[in-house]
Amino acid sequence: MCLLKRNFLIIATILGMTVGQSFAQTLCQTFHKSVTARIFTLSSEAKASPDPACVAKGGKMNWKATDGESWRTDFDSDAHSPFYSGKTHHEGKVGVSGGDRVRVCSIQDSSYNSTAGGCLFKYKATHVKNGLTFIKDPQVVVQP
Repeated sequence: MCLLKRNFLIIATILGMTVGQSFAQTLCQTFHKSVTARIFTLSSEAKASPDPACVAKGGKMNWKATDGESWRTDFDSDAHSPFYSGKTHHEGKVGVSGGDRVRVCSIQDSSYNSTAGGCLFKYKATHVKNGLTFIKDPQVVVQP
């Protein structure tokens, strides 16, 4: 009976370490100087890929759609945007990309999120396909 109890404790300890390690991972393991997120619709659901988009310091975030009629992205305000003032909205026709350089992020910023691994910004991505509008709420993470 003691051997069974000891083996159970060893297994529980190993599993606990594995679970704890998986929670410690951040959303963004790698940041890229240039990210182009594709906005599309699949099975009547809007998608953005990658989500989250992980952008390096001084990097550029772009979007584009490869099907449908058009796309657009909207951040709530300048304070809730990874871009410099006045750059909360981007849009384009299919095949045309658009975006901007991201502003500096610091761990002191109100948008900093340790779980994300940087400054986290949520936005609304809209895809128009076959005359229908599809909306998704993806994220951009900027490296501090």
